Amino acid sequence: MNTRFLKVTLSVLTLWLVASCDVEETDKPVVMERLMTEDFQSATDATDLDITGWVNFNEVGNKKWKEEVFSGNGYAEFSSFNTGDAVNVGWLISPQINLDAAPKKGIAFKVAQHHLDVDAEGNSLQVLISTNFDGTNVTAATWEPLSANIPKKAESWYTFLPSNIDLSGRTGKAYIAFKFKGSGTDTTLDGAFQLDDFIYYKID
Repeated sequence: MNTRFLKVTLSVLTLWLVASCDVEETDKPVVMERLMTEDFQSATDATDLDITGWVNFNEVGNKKWKEEVFSGNGYAEFSSFNTGDAVNVGWLISPQINLDAAPKKGIAFKVAQHHLDVDAEGNSLQVLISTNFDGTNVTAATWEPLSANIPKKAESWYTFLPSNIDLSGRTGKAYIAFKFKGSGTDTTLDGAFQLDDFIYYKID
């Protein structure tokens, strides 16, 4: 995890928390408590991602999400470059989160891209949430898309963009999924996405 990014992430969260408070509440201190974090610092470079609690599922094709390390920073990556598969669809799913932990809560993370040639569904990353995933049967669950700050092709390669998604008002147990789609045979659809610094937090 990059310390500089953590400071930026916390600053973004602070701004969001202040903006989301009612006028009469602005004099109260805002406290963000991290309930779950994954900075991928345990990553073993260029291996299939195998972190306790996380589900790494290749729906289409043979490729799975990988653990990667660059300049001492660990992160998760899916690249369909040279996989040999016409289509790659890979899911990386967080451990279960408890949405009943607090009325106000959210998730934060950062995403980068490299070698992305088109902004198209055929080479994309989606962020989704499910409250009926059983921990095993990914495609049998109902997944709702979440609005996230996913880098486009115009973004510089390897530049991580922060996302902060408000989950306030949601209840029950849930999972967060990062769903990649690309191609190992179509060179216009073989770009990669990288994920780092996942946080599930509550606001007091």
